[in-house]
Amino acid sequence: MDDAPFFTGSGDGRRTAPDEVWAQVREDYLSGVSAPECCRRHGVGLSALRARAADEGWRRIDQPWTPPNTRLDPDDEGLALEERVNGDLDQIPLGELALVAFRRMMRAVLHGDAAEALRWRRVRLAVDAEDAHLNRLYDKAQSERLKAASRETRALGDAIVAAARADYEAALAEAADASDASDASDGVFPSGPAAEPSAGFILPGLPIGKAPAGPP
Repeated sequence: MDDAPFFTGSGDGRRTAPDEVWAQVREDYLSGVSAPECCRRHGVGLSALRARAADEGWRRIDQPWTPPNTRLDPDDEGLALEERVNGDLDQIPLGELALVAFRRMMRAVLHGDAAEALRWRRVRLAVDAEDAHLNRLYDKAQSERLKAASRETRALGDAIVAAARADYEAALAEAADASDASDASDGVFPSGPAAEPSAGFILPGLPIGKAPAGPP
């Protein structure tokens, strides 16, 4: 009969993980993977991991330096999003990042990791707040641009009206000057019926204005 312990020492009725699993947990943990993530990957308890790490001396500080692993897990919600933008984070709308944080929060809840769930909830709220702030700034800038364009349009319209008024007043002044010049020229020439021809000379004894009929 196998005398190996079948249950964990905590009395919770769960079967202990095999040594092969704990070896993988230790490798991931010492490589920099967080303790909750190690538990999620390998199905072990967080308290059991911490107890084993303390008992066996799992110290990350004793490990050689290695570049951090920034690749996402294959089942992470952000992986498809990162691949879609080819790593250019500026192309990702904040609303989509908030959705990634929300789904990670849901996964943490399903795995029973309350601390991780609360952490991703705070991330989601912060991203939503930042998105709303940027939208308000954008709307304000758009409103200012529309107001500036409206002011420019009104100024252009006022300039056109002023120019038209100036042209109209100049035309009136020119017409008035032409009328004054015409009135001044009327005094040079006689007006009314044509003047009678001059009698030339008047002989004594003839009526005034009568020319002699013939030789004297």
